[in-house]
Parts: sequence; structure tokens; C-alpha cells
Amino acid sequence: MIRRLQSKDMDAACDIVNDNWKSVYAGYVNEELLGEKGCADRKERLKKDFLSGRLENYIDEQDHQVVALLSIGPSEDPDKAGSFEVWRIYLKKEFQRQKIGSDFIHFAEAQARKEGFHEIVIWAFQKNTSALAFYQKNGYRVDQTNYLGKPFFAYALRLQKTLL
Repeated sequence: MIRRLQSKDMDAACDIVNDNWKSVYAGYVNEELLGEKGCADRKERLKKDFLSGRLENYIDEQDHQVVALLSIGPSEDPDKAGSFEVWRIYLKKEFQRQKIGSDFIHFAEAQARKEGFHEIVIWAFQKNTSALAFYQKNGYRVDQTNYLGKPFFAYALRLQKTLL
């Protein structure tokens, strides 16, 4: 069940994000971001971001357990003013490949349309081939590549989709 993130969900959502960073991004993102300090810093930043209201944050809950996080809102890319963005999709490993990601993408697109947006963008690390394949399977096309310097030291791709 997709529902809005509540304060009681924040720790579980942060843990899902950090677990994904450690397992998915290992080997191509700055190792400092994957260690204990990097995860603690990320958790603190995430909680502040959740509380700021900058984005709409949703979780997928199954049997009273938070299993996935979705963060969406307007894009802050200067060349994509007026576009909607999927900022975060993270799922617990054991819940991947169970249509939750697809449900999140469709939900994000519906929210974008409801809010009057005609384009949606998503950023992903270039070496995150499974995420890139998933987005492309859902109709997203690469429109930009950026090298993210410190602290990431990795390439990222921006994918976009025109919403009808």
C-alpha cells in the first residue's frame, strides 16, 4: 500500500536508503559515502529533507512494515524548470522485482499529471545498470550525462519522459 511518509516511518525509510547505497552503489561511488559516517550523515540529511516538505515522500507498506520509499516533486535542474522529478526510489532488497518499483513509477507519473506537469525526469548513477534498464523499460530516455565530483566521484545519467 502506497501512503504518505509519516514521522514514525523515517528511520525505516532512511535504513532502506542506506542499505541500498551500501549494496547497490559499492564499487563505483566514493567509499566514504558507504561507510558508517557516510550513512549517519545521509540519515541526518534525509530526515531534515523529509521534515522540510520540499518533496512529497511516500512509502510502500506491507504487513505494517515499510518496504520502499518514493520522493517526488518539481525538478531543480535549471534546464528542466517546469518538469517533475522522481528524486528517490529505494526498495528493501527482498521486495525488489515484485512490481513495487513499477507501482511507484506509475504513481509518480499520475501525481505529475495531476499537478499539471508534462515531463518527468529521473537521475541514476551510470553504473546502476539495473535501475537504468528499469527506467528505460518504463519509457524513459537518457538526455544528459554528468560527472558528479566530490563527494560522489561517479557519473550520473538523467532520464526523461514526456507525459501525455
